[in-house]
Amino acid sequence: MPIIDQVVRPFYTKTTVFQAWHYFSKTNSETQPPTAMLLNYLRIAYRNLLKNRIFTIINITGLALGMAAFLFIVQYIRFERSYEDFHKNGDNILRVTVDFYNGDQYDMTDCESYAPLGPLLKDKMPEVTDFVRMYGMDGLVNVRAGTRNFLETKIYWADPSVLTVFTYQVLHGDAATALTAPFEVIVTESMAKKYFGRTNVIDELIDVDNNPYRVKAVIADPPPNTHIKFTFLLSRLSFKTLKPWYPDDKWNNNNEYTYILTTPGTDLEQLNKKLHALTATELKGILEQEYFVAERIKDIHLHSNKAYEPEPPGDIKAVYYLSFIAIFLIVIAWVNYLNLSTARAMERAREVGVRKVMGSLKMQLVFQFLCESILVNVLAGVLALTMLQLAFPLLQDLSGQPVPLNILHDRFFWSLFTSLLAAGSFLSGIYPAFVLASFKPVAVLKGKFQSSTHGQLLRKGLVIFQFSATVILIISMCTVYLQVRFLQRYDLGMNIDQTLVLTGRQVSLPDSVARRASQALKTELMKNPAVRSVTRAGSLPGVNIQELSTTHVLRLGQSSANGGGYLYSYIPIDADFIPSLNITLLAGRNFENGVPNHDQVIINEEAARALGFASPEQAVGTKVTFRTRSGAEGSTVIGVLRNFYFRSPKEQHLPMLFAYGENADYFALQLTTGDIKKTLAFVEDTWHRVYPNMVFDYFFLNERYDNQYRADTHLFQIMVAFSALIIFIACLGLFGLSSYTILQRRKEIGIRKVLGASVGTVVSLLSRDFMKTVTVSALMAVPVAYFLMQAWLSAYAVRITLHAGIFIFAIASVILLALITVSVQTIKSAMANPTESLKQE
Repeated sequence: MPIIDQVVRPFYTKTTVFQAWHYFSKTNSETQPPTAMLLNYLRIAYRNLLKNRIFTIINITGLALGMAAFLFIVQYIRFERSYEDFHKNGDNILRVTVDFYNGDQYDMTDCESYAPLGPLLKDKMPEVTDFVRMYGMDGLVNVRAGTRNFLETKIYWADPSVLTVFTYQVLHGDAATALTAPFEVIVTESMAKKYFGRTNVIDELIDVDNNPYRVKAVIADPPPNTHIKFTFLLSRLSFKTLKPWYPDDKWNNNNEYTYILTTPGTDLEQLNKKLHALTATELKGILEQEYFVAERIKDIHLHSNKAYEPEPPGDIKAVYYLSFIAIFLIVIAWVNYLNLSTARAMERAREVGVRKVMGSLKMQLVFQFLCESILVNVLAGVLALTMLQLAFPLLQDLSGQPVPLNILHDRFFWSLFTSLLAAGSFLSGIYPAFVLASFKPVAVLKGKFQSSTHGQLLRKGLVIFQFSATVILIISMCTVYLQVRFLQRYDLGMNIDQTLVLTGRQVSLPDSVARRASQALKTELMKNPAVRSVTRAGSLPGVNIQELSTTHVLRLGQSSANGGGYLYSYIPIDADFIPSLNITLLAGRNFENGVPNHDQVIINEEAARALGFASPEQAVGTKVTFRTRSGAEGSTVIGVLRNFYFRSPKEQHLPMLFAYGENADYFALQLTTGDIKKTLAFVEDTWHRVYPNMVFDYFFLNERYDNQYRADTHLFQIMVAFSALIIFIACLGLFGLSSYTILQRRKEIGIRKVLGASVGTVVSLLSRDFMKTVTVSALMAVPVAYFLMQAWLSAYAVRITLHAGIFIFAIASVILLALITVSVQTIKSAMANPTESLKQE
């Protein structure tokens, strides 16, 4: 029994598509059973594929690559859009953010809000059934259990309702009682194993930032598709001991995320109207320039790029672009098959003519050629699954996301895959099938058949579509690359190269002791000539941007009720910060180490502008009032800094206020370009001598700063990979189409060479039509690409200009690739012996 019979026979009786054969073959039922006819058609299709191996390989390879890439992009998009789906009440959980205004002018939106907000909403709004507040600990935190000591991030204080509002799998402990008392902690499964070697660690003690907490619950690690990931959840009731300056009934610190659980069916627009009316009434005279807005938790990842997000959000525009790429990929793969199938129509014309003379009906012939399309698509589908499995780890790295691929138990995946096969078989097979089945048998058998003008126009149109899409992607790829490079090379207004950062926040010592230790470390480090300078700061450019402190700064004598307040970023620094990072002081002076600076502040150029000063010099000496832990403080502006990009140039400058602080979170060391490895060993040894019980942790500031471009970099990598794939598939199709066109013109080529045509003339003749088509497609793509890239660039505060060079490069690249692809066949044909082609004809 032929191989194809063995493969197909067990399935044909169960497949709906094949059952359609009963309709197509009813006129022949007396001479041959439908199942036998079906197997015969599949056998014929199998033989045709083997007979035309080159075209079969091109078709199957192109379809498989298109399917594999399409399936991965769909999986990626599904992952991006699945954030917070695991919460049982996900549709009813909202986060309340704060819009800051100065008069009628919008300033910014902070996704952190005030401590009393959650209780107020639950008490006054019947739609709100519960709330949870989460307050993040800044930076790296020292965590110890027994002899195991590590630095951890993503630690939050939370209300006890965190396990009832959200849905996390509780492995051990009681969700109803966890965090109901001070100094209790919920640990994740991975942290329990890390510190104790097991998961059941109920009532074990663990020190977090030198404070003992008792474990009351162990939960499974939060999944990757959530906007707020954590390692430990600490009881928020510990605040009374740890943060006595942070009362729950005061509206002077917006430092925590507030989530509310609403009744099912709550209308978000109506709730926000009630929220605005309620806070306007309840907070009159307290917060006059701030408006509260609720947003759905499921919208946060892709639609909420606000200040101080728990982690960098996704980009809905990137999802849209990748959706277009996925559609381009699969359509181009189908177009290739369609193009080559119609181009080969003349080769199969005699077969159709003979079958029609023997009594085959048109619909029977259509079904025969559809069977061939189904077989090609199924083989390509199997190859696509193999490619996807093998390349999936690489694709995950390119995307920067832990995209899941559990195809054995993913019903959506198999539904999509089956639909892809069905759509591909039908869309890429139905037109060639009807074209082939429509041939007139008499004309075909007399040899008078030739390709129609309509067919030639269709093939040219499909090639134009392919290469237009290719040009658009190349322009997009170049734009993303140039924009990322532009941001990375942009003048930041400071120097962060060769800057080694040590984490000092975990040094929880009394202020006087901490200051002496900090000064001792700086003194010891400066003894090494490889260390140019050492400074200490509460935050650094590009580091924990989402944790940057905020406050309102007012001119002295003004109150928030009278207006004049602006949202500022507040950072404690020492006197070495400005010279170490080479930041320009426009007016005034710097702080002085060892001199009382508590009533002095330095602001940046943006802050001076926001406060209404015409020049930096005017701001110097002015009194300002800003809120701190103890309330409002008055200070004198002693200096104004030139604007520098504390956050990436993707965003606008922030008004910033710098206060003096010697016991801040980070040490920043400016190093020479000498032996970095040797310098690191010296720094680590010095650290352990000054802080013998503290973990040594470091990073380089420029590398951390560049993490802000990570999403853009991953988008560029994905675009490069899939643009290259689209180019390859398009060139594969062009190769096949040019091969067949040359095959059809071999008699003409032979005659021209006999009459004296040179190789160059023949190559030019054969390549001309293809190059015209590709050039037209490239020119058509330019305005579309320009519009798309202008829309993408509009999200950046600083951006490149779309100059002509980008478009010229893309067009030239596509034309060159197409020329190389076509030339492989044209040169070979032009150099062939003409007598061979004339003999065959």
